[in-house]
Amino acid sequence: MTAQHDLSLITAPERAIFYTAAGPITGTQLLSHAWALAERLPDRPLLNLHTHLLDFTVVFLATLLRGQTCLLSSQQAPSQLLALQNDYNAVCTGPNLPSVLNIFPLPPLSELIAQKWDNPSLPAHIIAAEVFTSGSTGQAKKHRKCWGELVARSHTAFPLLAVTQPNATSRTTTLLGTVPPYHMYGFETLILQSLHTPTTTASGPCFFPSDIEKLLAQTPAPHTLVTTPVHLRSLTTAQAALPSLERIISASAPLPVDLAQHAEDSFNAPVMEIYGSTETGSIAFRRTLSDAPWRLYDDTSLLLDPTDTQKETYLFEAPYATPHPLNDVIALDDDRHFHLIGRKGDILKIAGKRTSYAALNKALLQVDGVLDGCFAPLLTGGEAAGSLHEPTRLQAFIVAPNRDSRSIMKALREHIDPSFMPRRLIELSTLPRNAVGKLPRHAWEALVEHYMEKRCYGTFHIPASHPALPGHFPGNPVVPGVVLLDAVFHHLQYDVSTITSVKFLSLVRPDQPMTLFSSRTAENEFRFTLHHADSRTEGDTILHGRAKGAPQ
Repeated sequence: MTAQHDLSLITAPERAIFYTAAGPITGTQLLSHAWALAERLPDRPLLNLHTHLLDFTVVFLATLLRGQTCLLSSQQAPSQLLALQNDYNAVCTGPNLPSVLNIFPLPPLSELIAQKWDNPSLPAHIIAAEVFTSGSTGQAKKHRKCWGELVARSHTAFPLLAVTQPNATSRTTTLLGTVPPYHMYGFETLILQSLHTPTTTASGPCFFPSDIEKLLAQTPAPHTLVTTPVHLRSLTTAQAALPSLERIISASAPLPVDLAQHAEDSFNAPVMEIYGSTETGSIAFRRTLSDAPWRLYDDTSLLLDPTDTQKETYLFEAPYATPHPLNDVIALDDDRHFHLIGRKGDILKIAGKRTSYAALNKALLQVDGVLDGCFAPLLTGGEAAGSLHEPTRLQAFIVAPNRDSRSIMKALREHIDPSFMPRRLIELSTLPRNAVGKLPRHAWEALVEHYMEKRCYGTFHIPASHPALPGHFPGNPVVPGVVLLDAVFHHLQYDVSTITSVKFLSLVRPDQPMTLFSSRTAENEFRFTLHHADSRTEGDTILHGRAKGAPQ
C-alpha cells in the first residue's frame, strides 16, 4: 500500500532547509523569497540553469507557486540551450549565460521579500518539472515529473541519504554535493530531500576539495556527501580532510571498486551507489564494496514488460510515476534485489566474442595510474558512421599523466580478451565529461571522429604561380619540401610547435594533385601522409611524418 505523504511545498517550513555562509535559511524564508519572485516571473517556461542551490530552489518554488514549469537540462552548450529555448518558448535564468539567450535575471534575494509565507499543498498529478536526459546514450529527451512522484521518492530515498532515522529529530543530517541541481541526481538529492525530509543542504561552492573541506567545517555534522566517481577520485587524490563525513553517495557512472576502497579508507565512511536514470529517478542502492545485489527502494517494483518477447525489458513502477522501461539488462534475484548485466546498446561483438563498453571501461579504470578513460571504435576515414555500433577494431582514450602507454597495454592484457584489446591508446589531459561526470554520446562520437585513423583531408595542388617556384630548378620546377609542409599544416588547421620527424619520398611538380591523410595520436600530436592523387603515380607516397601542435 502506498504511503501517504505531505504534498505541501515544504514539509515543516519552520526548520532550516539550507545552510549558507550567512547562516541557515528556513523554509519560511524560502517561501517569502519564492512568493516575491513569482510575481515577477514572465509567463513562459523557465530553463533553470542556476548552480547555486539556494537560487535554484527559489526559482523552482516560484514557478510552482505561479503554476508554471521548470525545465532542467544538463546540456550546457550555448547551441543546445538556444535550441531548448526556441523549442519550448522558454526563458533562461542562471549565472553567466551567453548573450544569445533570452535571459531572465534573478534579482538579489534581499530584494525578494514578501509578507506572505503560504505553504500550499499541490495536487499529486501536476507537472512540477520537465527534465532532459544528459545525452550519454544519444539525443537528449524530455521527461515530465509530477509533484506526487517527486515527494514520494524523496521519502523512499531518505534512509539512504540520511545518517539518522526519520524519527530521530534531534540530529539532522547535512547534505552537500558536487553535482549541479539541474541534473536529476542533484535535483533529487540536494533540492527535494531538504524540501521534503528532515535533512538540510549546505549551499555554497562545492567543486574543489578545498571547497568541500570549508563547507564541512562551517556546517553542522553529521554530513553526507553526494558526489560522482570523477569528483571522488579528485578528493582522494588531493587527500582532502573530511572528518565529519558519515556517508558518501555516488552516482552518474559506475564506481571502480578500488576507488571506493580508497575513499572508505581515506574518509572512514561507507561508500554507497545509487542506481537510476533521468527517466526513472533513483530507484535502488548498494554498498560498492559489498557483494550484495542492488536493492530497490521501498514502494518501488520492477515487472517484466509483457510486450517484450525476449523477456529482457523490465518496467519500473513507483507511486504517482508513469511506468518506464529500464535501459539496462538486469537479472532479478527476488522482488527487491537485482544484478546489473549491462546497458542495452552497449554490447560489443568482435570475432565471434561478446562484451560491453562498460566492462572494458571498468577494466581500464582499474589499471593503476589511469585517472580516467573510455573505449571507443577505431575507424578510418573511409568507414561509415554505422561502424560506431559494429566496430571491428577498438581504441581507448586515457588520462594517465604518470603512466606510459606500453605498461597500460600490458596491464590490460591481463583482464581483456585479445579480440577487444585497443589497437592504440590516445593520451588526453581530460575527457569531455559534463558536470556530473558523464561522457555525453555526442562528445564520445566527436572524439571518435577527431581521432579517426587515416582521416582524409582532401586533394589539393601547389599552383605553378606559387612565388616559391620561379628559380627553383628552372625549366624543371619542383615544389620545395618546406612549401609542401606548409600546405600540409594549413589543410590540417594546426599551429605546429614541433616537427618530430618527416621523410620525403617523392618529388612533386607544380599543379600536381595530392591527397592528405592524418591521424591524431595524442591530444596535441599527429602523424601525416601525403600521396600523389593522379593516375600516373596513384598510391605513391610523397612524404610522411609526425608533429606536435594545437588546433587553430
